[in-house]
Amino acid sequence: MPDGVNPLKERLKNVPLKPGVYMYKDAQGQVIYVGKARELRNRMRSYFQSRERLHPRVRAMMNRVADFDYIVSSTEVEALILENNLIKAYQPRYNIDLRDDKSYPYLKVGIGDKFPGISIVREDKDGVSKYFGPYTDVGSLKETLKLLSGIFPLRKCRNFKQRPRPCLNSDIGKCLAPCSGQVSEEEYRRMVDDLLAFLEGEYKDILKSKEAEMKDAALQLEFEKAARIRDQIRAIEKIGEKQKVIFESAYNLDLLAMASGEKESLLVMFKVRTGKITAKETFTLNRAVDENEAELMGFFIKQYYHDNTDIPAEILLKDMPAEADLIETWLQDKSGFRVKFKNPRRGEKKKMLDMVLENTLLLWEEKNKKNLKDTETLIHLSKVLDLQVIPERIECYDISHLAGEEVVASMVVFSSGQADKKAYRRFKIINEKNDDFASLAETLGRRFEEADRGNTAFLPEPDLIIIDGGLGQVNAVKKEMERRQIDIPVFGLAKKNEEIFAPGISQPVLLPRRDEGLRLLQRMRDEAHRFAIEYNRQRRAKKLKVSALDNIEGIGPKRKKALLAHFGSVAKIKEASLEEIASVAGINLPAARNVYEYFQSS
Repeated sequence: MPDGVNPLKERLKNVPLKPGVYMYKDAQGQVIYVGKARELRNRMRSYFQSRERLHPRVRAMMNRVADFDYIVSSTEVEALILENNLIKAYQPRYNIDLRDDKSYPYLKVGIGDKFPGISIVREDKDGVSKYFGPYTDVGSLKETLKLLSGIFPLRKCRNFKQRPRPCLNSDIGKCLAPCSGQVSEEEYRRMVDDLLAFLEGEYKDILKSKEAEMKDAALQLEFEKAARIRDQIRAIEKIGEKQKVIFESAYNLDLLAMASGEKESLLVMFKVRTGKITAKETFTLNRAVDENEAELMGFFIKQYYHDNTDIPAEILLKDMPAEADLIETWLQDKSGFRVKFKNPRRGEKKKMLDMVLENTLLLWEEKNKKNLKDTETLIHLSKVLDLQVIPERIECYDISHLAGEEVVASMVVFSSGQADKKAYRRFKIINEKNDDFASLAETLGRRFEEADRGNTAFLPEPDLIIIDGGLGQVNAVKKEMERRQIDIPVFGLAKKNEEIFAPGISQPVLLPRRDEGLRLLQRMRDEAHRFAIEYNRQRRAKKLKVSALDNIEGIGPKRKKALLAHFGSVAKIKEASLEEIASVAGINLPAARNVYEYFQSS
């Protein structure tokens, strides 16, 4: 942005001195940065000072700014909430990037249901169910679920419906069988409450309640029920003995520690509930411009607790967030009670925070070693492929179909040598030719069209493109890119002999099987293949699901939707009785009979 007269500077004179949110946009109208200010005009003016006084990353952002917009709010807390919402909506390029290190599974209790179930999930929290975790060891989590099923026999079926006879889990004592009316809603709900208390560490209260329940059952001569409760008590006591209460007091708090480098920061959170560590979460923060540690911490807290209802009254941290008082007010408004940030200087809480910081520094050291190895691999790859730059962002493409049906393409992205799953994209091929070359050309063409439109999902452009295939596939892609005047290196990796092909060169590059560069390309190729096949299967399953019901007389779009909503899948409809089908809202007896007879004869 040239110094001197600037139309945006003139517009700044009309910006009010009120709290609010401002949005900087590029020439395509895309929001590239969202910020919050106590006084909008003064904060925005700081970006338009002399170029030499701006941080290099701020300068790079301002070079792209062609327009701005702003929203005035009544208070700074309102501005903070609005800033969070807009960052989530626009995902601006120059805002801090926050991501989980891994997509760990959670233990979910669907407390919003009439008869809540328990399951292992990897999903966005729905705001109703209770989630416990995340758990880093999936095998251990499955064993935990198996153990819990013996103590708290809640349902594990995905699609709950009433049935005359329960499933096998009931026969082996792993489910109370609410589907067949063998347990009252009140008794089932007590079991759910006991499970939640158990998962939150309240063993003693559960044991007292269970002992009273067992005595009551014995007095009522319900000896089988009393024996079942006795077994539950023994199982709970056994697990309780193994639990290590690591803190003297029954604290309920979150602990945060951060380790930072020039571009990236690692943040670790420990959740302590009733004096026990119940969860550990790890996040990576990428600096967007020139944020200091306090600003990074403030950003994280706002993003993390925006969708998280589990807010403790105390949050312990060494690095206090920027605008701490303002964020505390916001958290109080969300939770309904006072929330305080504290940096303890002595006592047990300081020891707790020191422990989290020590863990953070160890993880940071490990991460840096891994990053160094990944960097060395990318430097090596740039040398063997004769690239002009180290390929920080690599994209890999594959085509998948079954006998020419439901042709799809996948795009997987590796950033700094690691899979960036949020950047993965998939394409439904539009051309009807059963031609991998044409499908790849179409995919790359659409990918760069989206980038030209300013679609941030396809930015930045890659430093290197890998194709799952040989010379023919690579040449087809290169031809399409030359047509669009795009100069990015393209190579193909042929699976049979792991040969690397460059466009127009018949002699492939052969690397040793143990070569780290080749192993990186293989990981990408295999990931692109998996992602493409997964999408192709989804498309074929959807097509099969639709066509099966479309063939039945008297079943139109509304009835088809009602059947699928009730049963969940065509396979479940096929297993259903005539009476079960007829019980679906909107399905009369003649239509139900047509459905039943169709599947019985198929």
